[in-house]
Amino acid sequence: MDVNESLTDDPESSDAAEIAPSSLDLTPRTGQHTAASGHRSLRAVFAIGAVVVVVLALVAVLFTGLRDASTFFYNVDEAADRREDLAGERFRMQGNVVPDSVVTTESGVSFVISYGGAEVPVDHVGDPPELFGPKIPVVLEGTFVGNRFASDEILIRHDNAYDEANPERIQEAERDAQQGVAG
Repeated sequence: MDVNESLTDDPESSDAAEIAPSSLDLTPRTGQHTAASGHRSLRAVFAIGAVVVVVLALVAVLFTGLRDASTFFYNVDEAADRREDLAGERFRMQGNVVPDSVVTTESGVSFVISYGGAEVPVDHVGDPPELFGPKIPVVLEGTFVGNRFASDEILIRHDNAYDEANPERIQEAERDAQQGVAG
């Protein structure tokens, strides 16, 4: 097979034409062709960078969610027994607010919670929830600072027995919630 034969289309097709060997440029590409491929590689770098940013954002969200989900939960008696081990660690503690222990402070409220025969004094920063008060079951989030529990979140826990014994507080909270939605 000669060179001219290999450069032609199918000789039986109607558009068969001979290509002259001199029309084939076999020199290395430079100038505009190189710039175009550089533009493509720049786009690829940006695409890879965008993927990396999205993956890092997802890892950060996942890490934060798992960290919040892994906050340990103790009853007051368990936390009091492990006070030295828990010092400086953030965890949740459950107990009941001791009557006559609630005192309003400049930064929030101080009180004592009890459970299982143990009591722990609490300093809470911020406003307590609407249903907060004596004998109310609460879940606090924070850490031990010395012998006191420093809290920055209070969650109110109550069951049907509480609802039946305190219908006026439940109705008041529901009214406030409805006014907040309407207002």
